[in-house]
Amino acid sequence: MRVGSIVFLVLVTFSACKNAGHEDERELRIMRELVLLRTEGLALADFVQTKAQDPKVIAMCEELHSYYEETHPEFLQICAGRQISVSDQDFDLLWNKMSERFSIGNTSVEQTCLQLCEENIRSSIRLYEEIIQKRDWEDMAYFSFIALPDLYNQQQDLEQLKVLIAGRNVQTSL
Repeated sequence: MRVGSIVFLVLVTFSACKNAGHEDERELRIMRELVLLRTEGLALADFVQTKAQDPKVIAMCEELHSYYEETHPEFLQICAGRQISVSDQDFDLLWNKMSERFSIGNTSVEQTCLQLCEENIRSSIRLYEEIIQKRDWEDMAYFSFIALPDLYNQQQDLEQLKVLIAGRNVQTSL
């Protein structure tokens, strides 16, 4: 009877340790994705501010840039003590992907910017909502509550701006 209890206890403990390790990996994966998304968003905002001609698109990118600057200290706090594995290759890949999107399409810089911003914001929102639903990562959940309202507002502003620019493009093509 004792041996069975000990074996059961060891199995439960091992299972809990294995799950804790899996959760740590998941947390680090999400943190890594957030680092890359925030880097992409900031690079995108900077790139568009120098290339775009539409004042409304430039203003949106300035808001996006301000968001990253304002939330950066809190984001650094939740990253402290975590070993997030991000390499120069990750940043090169990110930059190449973004540059490629701007050079390939037959759309304007503004339209490409809006598409990339939309993808970035949508991915960020998805991760922050996942963090909040998880409820185990207290510091990350707290930061998510700080980050999400601005991202929701930016998403809404982006939708309105896309409609405005699409309307302009239709009028100029007629």
